[in-house]
Amino acid sequence: MGERTEQAITLSLPSSMQHVYLLTAVVTEILKETDFDEDTQERINLAAIEAGTNAIENDDREGLGEQITFQLMLTENELSLSTLEESEALKHKETETAQVIMLSLPSSMQHVYLLDVVVSEVLKEVGFTEETQEQINLAAIEAGTNAIKHGNKEDPRKRATIQFILDDDKLTIVIQDEGEGFTRQEVADPLDPENLLKSSGRGLFLMEACMDAVTYEANGTIIKMVKYKTELEAQ
Repeated sequence: MGERTEQAITLSLPSSMQHVYLLTAVVTEILKETDFDEDTQERINLAAIEAGTNAIENDDREGLGEQITFQLMLTENELSLSTLEESEALKHKETETAQVIMLSLPSSMQHVYLLDVVVSEVLKEVGFTEETQEQINLAAIEAGTNAIKHGNKEDPRKRATIQFILDDDKLTIVIQDEGEGFTRQEVADPLDPENLLKSSGRGLFLMEACMDAVTYEANGTIIKMVKYKTELEAQ
């Protein structure tokens, strides 16, 4: 499984009981990838829920727009859960009312399924139509995969960080990697006839087609994607 620190999965949530379900979903999915028997998985899951609940209930910042960050450490025969003192999750937050959910992963394709779990759970709570949810999911998975595979070159010492920023009128997803970056203008247009057989650029094209706005910052190591709610969805 590599060094212990390389398997640290970080989940940062608003310090509110309503978000404990996200911790539960992540722990449940991680346990599916282990060799623990069903009874042991159930006990670990219950313990994780209890630990997460206690951490939030004992956090005197609950309800004040603050974050609580959980670190899940996975080894071949152990899954441990701890809380971290500080979080970078509010770095891209633009409004006081926004809520931020952050997932930080080692750069291994085996962890992409956790991003799928988190984005699917987040989308259940934000009121988008089913079609819009599918578009956001596709864009988020593509961006996360690009960060791990192309940005960080699947180096487990580097991390891919995905933030979901929930506002009343929009969802912003910020994906950051620790790679060398790229220039968007230099990526081939997949719709150009001479590029039809090339794979490069298709992921960015998909992201830009699915989201309302996509911007590239810090030499392409930060991608910010926005999906606005329609008037009906925002009600």
